[in-house]
Amino acid sequence: MENKISLLLLMFVMVFQTTTAQKRTRNVLRKPLQQSIQKQFEQERESVVLQLDSIKEAYGAQVDFSYDDVLIGQRIQRMQKTIPLEYNHLVKAYLDKYISRNYKPYMEKLLGLSEYYFPIYEQIFEETHVPDEVKYLSVVESSLNPHTLSSSGALGPWQFIYGTAKGYNLAMDSYVDERKDVYLSTYAVSKYLTEAYDEFNDWLLALASYNCGRGCVRRAIQRSGMHAPSFWELSPYLPQETRNYIPKYIAISYVLKHAESHQLAAQATDLQSPYRVLMVDRQVDLNQVAQAVDCSLEVMQAYNPAFKRKQVNGTVEQPKRLIVPMLEGANDSLLYVALHQQTHPMVEKKLAGVHYTVKAGETLAAIAKKHDVSVSELLAWNDLSSKSVSVGKTLWIEKEEAQRVDTKLASNVSKAKATVAPVKQTAYVVHTVKKGDTLTGIASRYKGATIAQLKADNNIKNNHLSIGQKIKVAQVKGRI
Repeated sequence: MENKISLLLLMFVMVFQTTTAQKRTRNVLRKPLQQSIQKQFEQERESVVLQLDSIKEAYGAQVDFSYDDVLIGQRIQRMQKTIPLEYNHLVKAYLDKYISRNYKPYMEKLLGLSEYYFPIYEQIFEETHVPDEVKYLSVVESSLNPHTLSSSGALGPWQFIYGTAKGYNLAMDSYVDERKDVYLSTYAVSKYLTEAYDEFNDWLLALASYNCGRGCVRRAIQRSGMHAPSFWELSPYLPQETRNYIPKYIAISYVLKHAESHQLAAQATDLQSPYRVLMVDRQVDLNQVAQAVDCSLEVMQAYNPAFKRKQVNGTVEQPKRLIVPMLEGANDSLLYVALHQQTHPMVEKKLAGVHYTVKAGETLAAIAKKHDVSVSELLAWNDLSSKSVSVGKTLWIEKEEAQRVDTKLASNVSKAKATVAPVKQTAYVVHTVKKGDTLTGIASRYKGATIAQLKADNNIKNNHLSIGQKIKVAQVKGRI
């Protein structure tokens, strides 16, 4: 018995000594690691402080940096992967604006949209060997809104103008505008930026050329007399808009990356459902697909903004990409039927239009007003890169014949017999917005409600809702 007790005591002592030795070893190993991390942190901080001090010395009292700026500068340094990011007074000016209270709803909306767009960008950039950080450029370009149309006619999440889009094989016709297709336009921007980087050997200059054009950057380099300059070295020779473009890009990259540090939370959007990406080689009705997966047509179009006619015009030779949100009520059998159901062939809409010769003293704005079109449409139809137009130039002005109100239609209307159609009697219920509510969710709760009707009845211009907001929801009671 005594031998057993002695053996147990001996084993306990050996285990204790082994454990103590392991702890000492871990402590010995941990201490240099901690010292290394602390040293790296101090070096980062010193580097940022020196950088900010040099800026302050150059600009005097015009620039004031705080301890928070040092912290932000360190975070930006750690964000760097392939594209060099610098924190300076130009970046600070935009960053202060983006983290302000006034910008909070806008930034939270961007965060919500980024949850859909960024994974797609990251997938394509990895495939095409473009730096992951380029994804933030789309926020500067379009605020992640594929319907954004600039005054120069640029369109889509990456804001391609007509001529550049054609050069990168993006289709634009009466069925589809692939500048709005998140996949195809991202492949196109990957190709553009790869070519620009191969030419300038500087990622920030490649991004700058996306704003002002590669020719503009080439001319700036020639004027500067420098060989292989960086963006910051070349900045004084670039247009003012481009000088601001990169600071905006760095500021928006930081805020979206460190949103939690500034109490920003993603806002709910219509693009939050899991989805499937299908290649369709036939004509498919978007409305039928929406019904099969139990979502509204508006949401289906939000996922597929490139299609103009609520139909997918896929063929065996040129299949089209269809993004299908998979909601809880989605039915695979119904989806199969919707994708394979015979639809009426789309009748090609005739494009009516006129050639117009610019007269002395006329501007694009005046011509657009005269023909009831937009300046952006004139720019796109005529592949113009600026609003200036020379006297004697011939412009093409088009409109779909189906949309044109002509004298024949007016005559038919005047000859029609007056009939009194049944009038729907509509009552309204009031819905109080709760946390997590979206227009899509509210519309799905009330029979017959649609997002478009909710927006119209409540004068809502976008998808942003506030907690406690009162929303009128139409309820059709019958006919009188």
